[in-house]
Amino acid sequence: MSIRWITPRLGTGPALAVADLPGITILDVRDLVDKAGNSTEIVRAKIEQGRSLVAAGERVVVCCDYGISRSNSLAAGILALLEGIPFEAAVRRVQAITQEDEIKLEPLAAVRAALEPQSLPRASRAPCRLLLTGGAGFIGQAARQRLARDFFLLAPSRSELDLEKGGTAIDLTVGENSLEGVVHLANPRVYTSNTALGKSLTMLSNLLDVCVTRGIPLVYLSCWEVYSGYRGCLLADESLPALPRGPYGETKFLAEAMIEHRRRTSGLECALLRSSPVYGGAGDRPKFIFNFLDKIRRGETIRTHRYNNGDPALDLLHVDDLVEALAAVLKNGFRGNLNLGTGVLTSTPRIAELLQEILGRRVPLESSRIEAAAANIAMDIRQARARLDWSPTIPLEAGLRRLVTKHSPNPKAPIHE
Repeated sequence: MSIRWITPRLGTGPALAVADLPGITILDVRDLVDKAGNSTEIVRAKIEQGRSLVAAGERVVVCCDYGISRSNSLAAGILALLEGIPFEAAVRRVQAITQEDEIKLEPLAAVRAALEPQSLPRASRAPCRLLLTGGAGFIGQAARQRLARDFFLLAPSRSELDLEKGGTAIDLTVGENSLEGVVHLANPRVYTSNTALGKSLTMLSNLLDVCVTRGIPLVYLSCWEVYSGYRGCLLADESLPALPRGPYGETKFLAEAMIEHRRRTSGLECALLRSSPVYGGAGDRPKFIFNFLDKIRRGETIRTHRYNNGDPALDLLHVDDLVEALAAVLKNGFRGNLNLGTGVLTSTPRIAELLQEILGRRVPLESSRIEAAAANIAMDIRQARARLDWSPTIPLEAGLRRLVTKHSPNPKAPIHE
């Protein structure tokens, strides 16, 4: 790797590759570490040394082992002082020239602290300016509409902020917009495969790095599928050990483990919310509801599943109730784990009957035998009631009626009351 010249007199590179090149002055930063712990005084001294050398007309190359994190972080600090620009703007200049997308956040934080001592992590409080990930999704759209009433929201699209490409871009976005918290709703487009598992954990890890480094809280939406390995009807409270089944449940289980690890080792502040299945709004989930609607409208037989332990049943939570819980978490500054749902299980045949009543049309209802046991998990929401003063307000029949009206192919067609 050769020298990457950020300005005609300031560049970065790996120490061993540029040590013997003529006409340059090396600013060696290998005595710093590329993780947390660098002394603010030492970092500030390095920055001042680099600025003085450049100001004196030297061609300065900031060098670490690989020319990626420590060198580029220090070079951004020097550039910020030389040109009187914000540190985030200097980092973006360095990235654009060096093409290093993943500068480690700890060296960046050390330089930021040396330049701006007031930017140390904030005291614990309810955030007002939020980064919302997954804002274009089913739940994200409802969250944007609700949370915008009480908070400043920045909800970049995937093309504007790719969460899989390291934490540096996320960190800069947080700094440039003075964001004070993160609500993480984003998933890969296909989120139930083993490939999605890796992508989901990468996105979360990058966000965790930023939240820890910046000292800002995270709200993370997990789900009931961390309990999907249990069999039969179960009321799940926060003390129930996770027992996932399948890639999506395992993804959420591993995500929760990552969050708990960062809580213990890095002081992460996080509200972890496990939601029962969510329906309503602009979404098309759960898919079986829309399959039932299609069958009813076509006058075709609805075929449900019947497991060894009976009909499957779900604790369906309307998306409007879920986003009210999100708003309550943010307003209260809640930290910890909460289960969210209605606490009521409804079988899939009963849901099919409700949809027929709403549409005013009857079709045959049959079942197919599934040689397995269903996990019928209702969420125990006593803690959510106590800690958030929150309870779901939309009964299932009323929620389904809203859904049918919103997704009707002919909005003027009467819905059976």
